[in-house]
Amino acid sequence: MDSLQTTLGRELPGVFGALAILVIGWIVAALARAGVRRGLAYAKVNQRLATATGQTLDLEAAASLAVFWVVLLVALVGVFNTLDLGLLSAPLYALTTQVFEYVPKLIAGGLIALVAWIVATLVRSLAEKTLAATTLDDQLSAHAGMEPISRSAGKVLFWVVILLFVPAVLGALQMQGLMEPFRDMTAKALAILPNIFAAALIGLVGWIVAKVLRGLVTNLLHAAGIDRLGATAGVTEPVRLSHVAGTLVFM
Repeated sequence: MDSLQTTLGRELPGVFGALAILVIGWIVAALARAGVRRGLAYAKVNQRLATATGQTLDLEAAASLAVFWVVLLVALVGVFNTLDLGLLSAPLYALTTQVFEYVPKLIAGGLIALVAWIVATLVRSLAEKTLAATTLDDQLSAHAGMEPISRSAGKVLFWVVILLFVPAVLGALQMQGLMEPFRDMTAKALAILPNIFAAALIGLVGWIVAKVLRGLVTNLLHAAGIDRLGATAGVTEPVRLSHVAGTLVFM
């Protein structure tokens, strides 16, 4: 009994200290989780992410849960050190060290991603307002039967800007295995952009010229009396030869 009392008297302070560290660590982890989640909710991270990507992702819960387990991991290292359990504390300490060494990289990648999102949003808004101020938006939407071209162009420019920033984000996170092929893919995609722009410009000019020629041919043939000739030949009223010829020239 004397030996047991001596052993317990020597070990109990360490056990109580470890329990105190565990309880305090759990409380701090819970507070940190709640604080991170409330801060991200105040910034409307989930809502902004859903607006930008069209996907519903609970990033707020994931980030707050990650913070909770990081803080709890630090507390467990303190618990095992207090109990002199080096076999358990050593790998956890190494893991904690790697996590905290990677935190600055995560912050740098997050800041670059935030800047990318702000720039992409500004570019999208500017493109939509610029195209919406012209009549081209309404005309193309009416003739093509699709959503306003300003909205489509804004979305394309948004993701192009995001694409340009992705290599920088991967570089900040030191993900070389992903950065190199993504950089090559981005370079090839950007090399195609001038051709896409030229093709779009040619298509726009061709559409304008075709519309002008359709009106010119239609009016000239109508003035020449081809519609009256068609009526004499038995062509019904809804069908006008001048319009048919103008449409063929347009096509």
